[in-house]
Amino acid sequence: MNSNPNLNRYFGSKGFALVTDTSAHVKNFYGITILTAAVISAMAAPTTLSPEAVAYAFDTGIATASLPVGFYPIRGSSITFTSGTAILWLE
Repeated sequence: MNSNPNLNRYFGSKGFALVTDTSAHVKNFYGITILTAAVISAMAAPTTLSPEAVAYAFDTGIATASLPVGFYPIRGSSITFTSGTAILWLE
């Protein structure tokens, strides 16, 4: 078994959260899988260092972005959608 925390993150080892509504979801996550086209209305930067022990450069322009179906390796600590469904991969 590999104990490298950088590799383990990509396998959902800490779980996931399914987002199907427009409520704020306050959870530390390292990636988002968009299941149906989605629009982000608000998103907050991570509040902790990454497993690589570095701060995360965060662009607030992601809010109001329209995202097609796919995986996005974006870290965050809170996210709200105006539409769409997604899986947050927990960190």
